[in-house]
Amino acid sequence: METIKLGKTEITVPRICQGTWQASGWSSSNDQNLVDCLRHGIEHGLNFIDTAEAYGNGHSEELVGQAISGIRDRVIIATKFSHTHSTPEKLHKSLEGSLKRLGTDYIDLYQQHWPAKHPALEDTLAELQKLKSAGKIRAIGVSNWMEPEWDEIRDASPVDCLQANYSLLWRPIERKVLPLCIENQIGLLAYSPLCQGLLTGRFRSISDVPHDVRQQNIYVKQDRFAEIVPLLDALDTIGKKYDRNAAQTAIRWLLDTSGLAVAITGATSHKQIEQNLGALDWKLADEDYDYLKKMSHAISIDLKPHDTLWGWHPRK
Repeated sequence: METIKLGKTEITVPRICQGTWQASGWSSSNDQNLVDCLRHGIEHGLNFIDTAEAYGNGHSEELVGQAISGIRDRVIIATKFSHTHSTPEKLHKSLEGSLKRLGTDYIDLYQQHWPAKHPALEDTLAELQKLKSAGKIRAIGVSNWMEPEWDEIRDASPVDCLQANYSLLWRPIERKVLPLCIENQIGLLAYSPLCQGLLTGRFRSISDVPHDVRQQNIYVKQDRFAEIVPLLDALDTIGKKYDRNAAQTAIRWLLDTSGLAVAITGATSHKQIEQNLGALDWKLADEDYDYLKKMSHAISIDLKPHDTLWGWHPRK
């Protein structure tokens, strides 16, 4: 199993993390099926799980709690508190709620889900450091912080990990944030590594996309498939050289990117988990990596720091 240490921490994790966004109520995922899939992933070495109090108003954390019951010492748990809960009182309340739902007395990686306007980001980091010193959390994380947020803080050293939207179709963090993470030994976790499934190759026109939350994806809303399809063809062609499919190749591209620690993937079946595992323990040749990088560059070049896949950002 391909593993890595999270930033400057001593926490070792597989380079694929099991995401649980699908338990948020925004998909048709079945509760017991998710618990079963998480267990299946753990049994196959994917013992790093990411969730959030906002996913299904805590329901996702409850399901993760069921999945890790009796095996807490075998898993690494990351969860996120909502940006509206960033004051000391609300932060402590959020943490206690997450601990209860997860059935544990500590969180391995505790992350601010989105950057809050108030209180100051440095004040929230200071409060997280207190929780870390108290043994309630093992590592401090932030999510969706881009250039404006990093510019606000004087010292990045309290931050152990950053979770960011990153894929071949979403690369704005490469401009300044990725180099900052490398310089400060901040572990980078990429969410939506397949851009909500667009990089699987299953969707080649707007009519192929299911009528669910993916309809809000800006690439779908703006019908930019003419730009995307050549990249999908390249992923398919290059993947075949390694006996891998387009999705595995897209994830591998991320994992081969310097400074990227982990890709967060979701799964609703054992087959999808095994497909995700197929992104591990191999590498793209330099020329294939560079070709995909060049192919995707023009697609996301105009994205602004606070642009998101869904158009919403709390600081916009």
